[in-house]
Amino acid sequence: MIRVQLVDQLQVTASTLAGRGFDVRDVVVDEPASLGEVEAVEAAIGFALPAAYRDALLNISRHVEFRWFAPGEMGFGDPFRENFSGDLHWSLDLTAQLINDANSWVDEVFPNADDPYDAVWHNKAAFYDVGNGDYLAFDLSEAQYGSIVYLSHDDGEGHGHVLAADFADLLGRWVPLACTGGEDWQWLPFTAERTTMIEPHGPLADGWRELLGLPRGA
Repeated sequence: MIRVQLVDQLQVTASTLAGRGFDVRDVVVDEPASLGEVEAVEAAIGFALPAAYRDALLNISRHVEFRWFAPGEMGFGDPFRENFSGDLHWSLDLTAQLINDANSWVDEVFPNADDPYDAVWHNKAAFYDVGNGDYLAFDLSEAQYGSIVYLSHDDGEGHGHVLAADFADLLGRWVPLACTGGEDWQWLPFTAERTTMIEPHGPLADGWRELLGLPRGA
């Protein structure tokens, strides 16, 4: 996804939802980062950022914010009963802090790499704070390097789910769904059973876009 495409999709979604009475916050898409700025962050965290995320920072934006909330009186039927918001954000400047914050959960709560639940938290680099103690993170293992994994701190159903193959794939899957939620219960209805990845196409996704007033098959 290129910068102009992302900006256009976010702005169209924001305008559509605002016109329907949703609480839509200002869309923020700052200028891309410089190579020197990215390398400085990589030096601070001690490893190179996954290629797709690095590319987004250098060619799309160093800092993005997109957030909306459905009106309080508006409720969606099953399977979207627990969907109430959308949220996409990332920031080069917060990269090191987010990684350190998530790693503190590893040190204090999930230290046992031999425990299947704890192990999901290990060898990850958080880049997205869900806001409830959970994170979206990059897998740093050699076999799955750069894939997007959900880290739940309280036995969430989405713990360990791989949402996308890499950061570019996440944008391609999530943005067409208006970036529904960050909490796992908001994106779980869109996951493909076999792969756990977010599925932006098909009847379910089209039905969701119709509820929001967005074009089907966007």
